[in-house]
Amino acid sequence: MARRLPLAGLVLPKAEHVADIPDLDGLPVMALVESARGIANARAIAAAPQVRRLAFGSIDFAADIGSAHTSDALLAARSELVLASRLAGLAGPLDGVTASFDDAALCEQEAAYAASLGCAGKLCIQPRQIAPVIQGFAPSDAELAWATRVLAASAAGGAAVKVDGAMVDTPVRLRAEGILARALGTPALQGDAK
Repeated sequence: MARRLPLAGLVLPKAEHVADIPDLDGLPVMALVESARGIANARAIAAAPQVRRLAFGSIDFAADIGSAHTSDALLAARSELVLASRLAGLAGPLDGVTASFDDAALCEQEAAYAASLGCAGKLCIQPRQIAPVIQGFAPSDAELAWATRVLAASAAGGAAVKVDGAMVDTPVRLRAEGILARALGTPALQGDAK
């Protein structure tokens, strides 16, 4: 049926195995990983040619493994989705939802935490969450100032480049470029995007 509908893509809930991912004539799939088995198979799922993005079903995942829905309890799973995405040449995964509908500060804090891990976005369950998520993924003024200093020092060249007393090499420059790309709302170039 999906082949006959004018769809731009498909969100596949409960993705646990590569075999779960439908091949619908090139229709892009966002695989929502929501279980221990899905996390265990995240690298294979991300590598499937139909998959364009991973997303984390954090509430269902916490229930599946019997953990609290907290940053500490979910760190390993979030990190695995970031690694799986990177290894497959995908943009960073979308983090799971913030369960609170009305706590904008918590939503922003959780978005900033997800961004710090390498997630590239966050699922929302309520329109009021959109602005806090955008703010949470936006670089801080201090990050922007640092990134600007790093790129200016890199452009000036020299054998040994330092910013704020720290060495600036290619990984540091790439991080600075990523911060500025986030500020502009454009994805930083990360690998070979499918």
